[in-house]
Formats: sequence, C-alpha cells, structure tokens
Amino acid sequence: MHTVESARWDAIPSTQVLLQHPALRDLGIDGGLLAALVRGAVQRLRSDPPPTREAAVQAIVAAVSEAAAALRIPRRRYINATGIVIHTQWGNAPLARAAQERLLEAAGASPTGAREIGERAAACERLLVALTGAEAAAVTTQNAASCLLAAAALAHGRELVCAARDLIEISQGARLRDILEAGGARVVPVGAANCVYPEDYRRAVGPETAAVVRIHASNTAATGYTSHVETAALARLAREARVPLVVNLGSGSLVDLREKGLPYSPTIRDALRDGADLVLASGDKLIGGPQAGVICGRRELVERLARHPVARCCRPGKLTLAALEATLASYVAGRAWEEIPVLRLLGASQADLRQRAEALAARAAEASLGAEAAPDTTECGGAALPGVPLPTWTVRLTHPAMACDALYAALLRHGIAARRRDDTVVLDLRSVLPEDDPAVTAALLVGPTPR
Repeated sequence: MHTVESARWDAIPSTQVLLQHPALRDLGIDGGLLAALVRGAVQRLRSDPPPTREAAVQAIVAAVSEAAAALRIPRRRYINATGIVIHTQWGNAPLARAAQERLLEAAGASPTGAREIGERAAACERLLVALTGAEAAAVTTQNAASCLLAAAALAHGRELVCAARDLIEISQGARLRDILEAGGARVVPVGAANCVYPEDYRRAVGPETAAVVRIHASNTAATGYTSHVETAALARLAREARVPLVVNLGSGSLVDLREKGLPYSPTIRDALRDGADLVLASGDKLIGGPQAGVICGRRELVERLARHPVARCCRPGKLTLAALEATLASYVAGRAWEEIPVLRLLGASQADLRQRAEALAARAAEASLGAEAAPDTTECGGAALPGVPLPTWTVRLTHPAMACDALYAALLRHGIAARRRDDTVVLDLRSVLPEDDPAVTAALLVGPTPR
C-alpha cells in the first residue's frame, strides 16, 4: 500500500533520466562524478520529497548545479589596481618575466626528483652567497618555515631570548612565539611591549640560552615612546655571551630602497655586516621572487639547519626553486630595478604614474565613465615599510547607471581588482605594471554593465 510520502518519492525521476536534463549536461562535469552528485541530491530529498515531479527535478538540478559550481576553478588572473604593491590578498607581487619562464620550463620535460631539487637549491644558495656576502645559504618553503627550522636545529629543549615587542602575529593567527616553540624551543621574552634595552637581554641570557633572536617587526609600525636594541649592539652582546644572534628580517631586501628615494628597509647584507650570525627573510615580498624562505649566515649554523630532520619538511619544490633562481639572477646581473616587478612598482616616478593615469582617464571617458586622474597615497604592503605613505596617481571612476559597489564588482568580473573611496572606484597605478595598462583600458572600454 502506497502512502502519500512514498507516492511523492516515486515521483522523483531516476538518476539516468536526471542526467539527461539539459542544465546538467552542460555543467562540464565528469559523468561518473555528475552521477554521484545527482544520487546525493536525490538522497537528501528522501526526508522531505517535493510535492510534484517538476518540483523534485528543479530541486535536484539546483542542488547539483550548486555542488558543481563549487568544483569549478575560479578566475585566478587579476590585475592588482588597489595601489598596495605587495597585496597579500591578491597574490603578493607578480614574478619577473624570467622567473615565470623558468618556472614553466621546470614544469615541462626536465629532470625531476631529488637530483634536480638539489641542483636548483645549490644554484640559489650560490647566488645568495654572492649577493649577501654570507658564508653559506639555504632555502625553505617560507620564512615561517625558516623560523621553525632554526628553533628546532639550534634550540630544541633550550631557550631563545627575544624582545617581547618582537613576538608579533604575522597573519591569520600565526604567532612567531608559537612557531618558535613548535620547534621545541623555550622562548624567553624580555623587555616591555614598547621598549627593550641591552640590560634586559643580559639579565635573561644564561646557561640554557641557545641563541638571541632579533625580529624586525616589518608588518607593524611602532611610534611614540619606544626603544629597541640595534642589531650591531645586540651582536656584541651575543658574542660576549658566546651564543649566536639570529635576525629575522621578515620581508627582507637584497637592495637598498634608498637608491630610489624610498625609506630604508634592512637588507640581508646589512644585517650580516652588523654582526648577525644567521639571517632569515622572505623570498617573495621585497625580494620579489616566489614564496620561499631565505637563510644566510655562518656556514656552521646554516649546515646545522640543513642537516636537521625538519629541513626535509621545509624543502621547497623544483618550481619554487626555478622561479627563485631566475629572480636572484636578475640581482646578480644588476638588473633588479628593471626586471623585478615589485621593485619596478616601488621605483616608479610620480611623473610616469601621472602620465599613465591621465591617459587611462581619457580612455575611460570614451566608455561613458566619469573619470578623474588624481594624486593620492598608498602603502607597500606585504609586511614591508609599515606606516610609510607612498605617493601615487589614481583614476577615480563613476558610472552613470551603477552604484560604486556594482561598478567595483563589474570591474572585478573583468579581472581588475580596484579599491573604493567616497563612492568612487579607484584604480591606483602604483601597483599596476605599465604593460598591464592595455588590459585595464580594455576592461573599461568593454563597458562595465549592471548585472
């Protein structure tokens, strides 16, 4: 005897019938996977079947379409017109052309496995030694991995003395103290949240001290009543205590930004010159390569890290190493300011930015957009130069039929990531490479349309 519920259940078409629905055939999903999604959607209707066959089909098609949408790879290629040069939400800074080509080359028919990784790592290490003056160098997957490795290799079961103000949170709840302690070290914070003095370190250093750690808190700007111990003074203190000084530069740099009139940001060479025994930095950010960790310093310490079991867990793959070696080669050739995108963007002159902004505003007007070229300020981003305003030129856009948020979303669909201010969409040229101007112009000329 059929109940009302069983009759409603019987009204649901079979999986084979559902698979022939036009909306499902066009999803571009493998047949076996699509069938599994359909069966799952049908099963979820068991507890409350729709009243009619048509309603059941609509519910199943909607559920399967939603599940299939979650399996599609979304657009990943965007032009960063936010003005923030190293924007962690939009993929940091783009790789240099040579690095992109080297990465693609490594992805193709080339030797694989440990042999190639070893050869590429050795090449990166040679280049880093030449660029920084270090005795030895190593590469990890990221700077946080370098911190973990240094703690495990140098201070497992022992103490790392570090200023309390240096123990920052780097991103998304990841805190440097937690990372160092995950490597087995006992972190001994010294000083206060805003001030630390040499005597604070001297009182803390003892028989259990494995190293003194100095962290350049590059993603925070401390102002007002603050004090820190410079690297050179801390190096003398560490030598007196017969322990190594480990300096984590965060973003780090291989060139002096003051060459282009920018504020000073510590370089790896400077930190080594000031007496650091081991220097850690990010391979991306200001260096402008792929996400990686760079370790430079005394040979004995670098080799201790390289021999530690954790080093195998922090070893980058051949694609990362391929991009990094090409990036470092630009520095060795003396072409970093011309070839490394992050340096090109930071070093762009106001005159050039203004000329490009005015040209872009003129083209935007052709698409019936309200457009005004205007000076502004932005920031570097990427945990570099915190609190430092960078002069820039922007194009401020309005649309006669679209609100600011709708215009922003329309440009985003065309692959342009902008920012919003005072009911206008702002395209900031500080973070846009000149060769991307045609793509930005094309997105405007297509004509953002309401959705």
